[in-house]
Amino acid sequence: MLKIQSLFLSLLLVGSVAFTSCSDDDDNGGPNWAQATDLVVNKEAVALAGTAPAKLVVKSPSIPEASSDAAWLTVGDVAHKDGSKSLYEIELTAEPNPAYEARTATVTVKCGNKSKSVTVTQYQCEAVNILSVTPGNELDANGGTLKITFEATAEVNVVYPEWLTRMEPRSIDEGSVEFSYNANVSSEARGGDIVISLVKDASVSAVVAVTQEKAESSTNMSSNAMQLAAKLYAGVNIGNTLEVPGGETGWGNPVVNENYIRGLKQLGFNAVRVPCAWDSHVSDAASNTIDPKWLSRVDEVIGWIVANDMYAVLNIHWDGGWLEESCVNGYDEAVDKKQRDYWTQIATKLNHYDEHLLFAGMNEPGQQNQSQAGKEKSVKAIMAYQQTFVDAVRGTGGNNASRVLIHQAPFTNIDESTKGLYALPEDKVADRSMVEVHFYDPSDYTIMDKDGAWSPTIKLYWGSKFHVDGSDRNCTWGEESHVDSQFKKVQNYYVNKGIPVIVGEYSVSHDRSGVPGIDIARWKDSRAYWTEYVTASAKNHGCVPFYWETGGDIVRINGNAKNSYVIDALMKGAAAGNYPF
Repeated sequence: MLKIQSLFLSLLLVGSVAFTSCSDDDDNGGPNWAQATDLVVNKEAVALAGTAPAKLVVKSPSIPEASSDAAWLTVGDVAHKDGSKSLYEIELTAEPNPAYEARTATVTVKCGNKSKSVTVTQYQCEAVNILSVTPGNELDANGGTLKITFEATAEVNVVYPEWLTRMEPRSIDEGSVEFSYNANVSSEARGGDIVISLVKDASVSAVVAVTQEKAESSTNMSSNAMQLAAKLYAGVNIGNTLEVPGGETGWGNPVVNENYIRGLKQLGFNAVRVPCAWDSHVSDAASNTIDPKWLSRVDEVIGWIVANDMYAVLNIHWDGGWLEESCVNGYDEAVDKKQRDYWTQIATKLNHYDEHLLFAGMNEPGQQNQSQAGKEKSVKAIMAYQQTFVDAVRGTGGNNASRVLIHQAPFTNIDESTKGLYALPEDKVADRSMVEVHFYDPSDYTIMDKDGAWSPTIKLYWGSKFHVDGSDRNCTWGEESHVDSQFKKVQNYYVNKGIPVIVGEYSVSHDRSGVPGIDIARWKDSRAYWTEYVTASAKNHGCVPFYWETGGDIVRINGNAKNSYVIDALMKGAAAGNYPF
């Protein structure tokens, strides 16, 4: 994947006539050279296309002077740039170049005892040339910065690999581009081309090929589940994307890019749950072989998360229902074999990640409504598939021998997880298990999509202070005391026994605009309050919050907030909540 940015390049044609000596530019006693701290010219090298006129931009405390060592260059008048008192433009022209080969000259810009030199090259036609690549084309496996200096005869586009980050220029310099890059924590070396081309003619370009070897894998697996949970400040899902059976763009979201991951971190998240499909990415169904390209793609996304010093949770999500929907029928040997085969491949591919990666064996197992007898059969199947998950991951050794693993409560329901029917799988590694629940209470407020679906009306106003007098759309259950009591159940049942809980999904539907008679402002305030309250209460009871986000609240291209009111509320709740460990 590539990024494209435009960079304006002024043409610098430098003349042979020198300006008058550096003088004060303010009739009222402006700055003198003794007070000056810098003299900056916008380029160290310039490429000229024939006789096209151009301007040199200079930052100086007072009027500079300029001279050239070539008679074919002519210097025009100096003038303040756009009314600025410190920026100057020097108008330049050049005589035709009668020779086929390019010719060069040196321009010297002075003010007081300070001077700068600019190398000017005149070509017969448009050109882009690379002057230097610092520190070089082979990038540090552990991350660093890269600077490319170049000359071009017109405005350019810069196209570069997704894993590079374009750095903002720190001065008026227009003849270079700088990038930062993270450690390559993926399982493979990576590379790509940085292409600098003219906007008006993309065929005029220069290419810098860069490579980065993979960094040495970290073996830091020192944190147990409780210690690791304490490090997870606020989490978010990449929902409706990598778990889509038809491919990650199948439900309308763009492919995940590293800019988006960086944006999540800038919003305040330090953990990302990656719902993922696997059964629809099998290259050989007879052997349950996952397509190596898909494994590498998931590795790439996890790598971006970890390289940005965030924690990743990777699961087998709905995935067409082959795993979790089958639980209603009880244990199935073929399903169990898929679970073992898939997790063996996933764990092997991603074994190089340290404790920043957590595996979750399922998503919402056995979520169908059932009789008590049906639930008992489902729970036994869930427990069997989770035991297979543990055995498969641990069997790959390495970092996976002690990786923290997350096990889903039946139906990811708090009440069902605390009735005594469900038990965690056996794990030869102590204190490396977490439990996952999801929270969408009250469901007629958070996820019900139409009146009468399972309650008479969609509710719009949660929390008594946001109720609308006389409205039938005020929540009638599931408010503050209910939230606290539900999280208190899992705290007593799991957290107080040393088993942290993650709230793998929680959110309020982001589109209620079509509900008749809605007070949008009141609903937004209520939605923000629910998000803040649930986030804080979860943390106060030892539950790590992972907000369910499908592209409605956060821009998937760059990670900016679409609905800052709800993201701000979430971060407020994350700051207010404190884990009891």
